[in-house]
Amino acid sequence: MTEPTAPEPREAAPGEATSERVRGIFSGIATNYDAFNLLSSFGIDRIWRRRAVGLSRLRKGERVLDLCAGTGDLSLVYAKTGLPSEVLGTDFVPEMLAVAEGKVGKVASGVPVRFSQADAQDLPFDDRSFDVVSVAFGVRNLPDRAANFREVRRVLKPGGRYVILEFSRPPFPPFRWLYHAYLRLVIPTLGSLLSGGDRASFQYLNDSILRFPNQPALAAELRAAGFDVVDWNNVSFGIVAVHVATV
Repeated sequence: MTEPTAPEPREAAPGEATSERVRGIFSGIATNYDAFNLLSSFGIDRIWRRRAVGLSRLRKGERVLDLCAGTGDLSLVYAKTGLPSEVLGTDFVPEMLAVAEGKVGKVASGVPVRFSQADAQDLPFDDRSFDVVSVAFGVRNLPDRAANFREVRRVLKPGGRYVILEFSRPPFPPFRWLYHAYLRLVIPTLGSLLSGGDRASFQYLNDSILRFPNQPALAAELRAAGFDVVDWNNVSFGIVAVHVATV
């Protein structure tokens, strides 16, 4: 009797997030990630982060958890408001967190900022321990969004907010066509130039944006996960959207 053969591993589809793919991509582009964000968005990404923080309804003394924090930019925007009692940024790619750690000394608000390695789908924190949980451009890189939503609901206090800043779908069709053309033609080329030829990683970023749910679909996922109130705001004509889900 022959042993059953294991099925061949399935190749990930274009833009599909797997832990191995995401870790490999972001560990390789960590040192160029900030420059890529600045150039590819023409600097508007800074406005997007400030908008997300503004929509968080942050109050004095609240505790903030920033998931998929990457190089720390959103975490530091929260800290610069001077409002949180603490900001904790997590990511599962240590190379990205190393860049974030180098920025902490530039924040003069007095708000403690810490970074640690953690998986956003399996958080090592107590129930009801944060007032605000945020994520910028990270939800689409999670293989299991539903697991992330369950974990965020678990660690949020009653009345807590989950703030998701993510690329989305411009609702105006002509502008959406131009935006998708920009993603397809410019993003992989610019990324390849910055990284010394790593076009594939930036092609994944393009594909992951096109694969990600639109604004109503993501809101429906959050409601299905048990969030009581879910709203979203389009920014820059819908290139990005900020979803705020309340428990």
